[in-house]
Amino acid sequence: MNRKLPRHIPWICSFLVIFSAVAADSTPVVPPTFRMPTAGTRMENITFVIFDTETTGFSPVNDRLIEIGAVKVRNGKKLGEKTWLLNPQRYIPWYVQKVHNISLDMVKDCPTFAEVYPEFLEFIDGSVLIAHNAPFDVRFISAEAVRAGMPAPKNAVLDSLVLFRNWYPDLKSHTVADLIDLFDISTEGMHAHRATDDSLFVYFAIQKEMERRSEEPRFKELLKDAGKVLRFAGE
Repeated sequence: MNRKLPRHIPWICSFLVIFSAVAADSTPVVPPTFRMPTAGTRMENITFVIFDTETTGFSPVNDRLIEIGAVKVRNGKKLGEKTWLLNPQRYIPWYVQKVHNISLDMVKDCPTFAEVYPEFLEFIDGSVLIAHNAPFDVRFISAEAVRAGMPAPKNAVLDSLVLFRNWYPDLKSHTVADLIDLFDISTEGMHAHRATDDSLFVYFAIQKEMERRSEEPRFKELLKDAGKVLRFAGE
């Protein structure tokens, strides 16, 4: 038997479909919980994400992220790597472009930070983070999260710059380029001052030094030499 639906039923159904789509898009971003490994944990049992950022300048307040690169490793094996090019929605000064070779044309059609941030949080889930000159990267990601109205990551962050300064106090400089020369790291097919490749360089250097220092290195050895554990603002 065919019966016509009341006029208001199709309207309600359409409303529910639209409402559901909006609700799905507005699902709040919740950073994964993070549990810090104990000091006695073997390094081989810890997942690390070495990450780096490229920006439009030096101010987390006035400048924006244009690239995040991250490499996930565990027990000397690379589990994955990700690169996110971001639309900063602002001009990239020419002198900054000369450093990382990222132009506005390369990122004008890329997603914004708010659009890729959930994917970044998923990638770093459960990992101890490492960055070279980490306060810079931590401040920028914290500022971007605040602007996007999203909570900061909960992960602990270690600064590899402090780490290498403590390991090699006689070196005059401890930039990523200096590490490449020190460890004779092959750079074929890679680019300095690009986020993912710089993260790989840092990982290679840490891996080589930890293997040299101990057959079964523990987390406490890394903590001692890396100094203060950093946290994202607003965490």
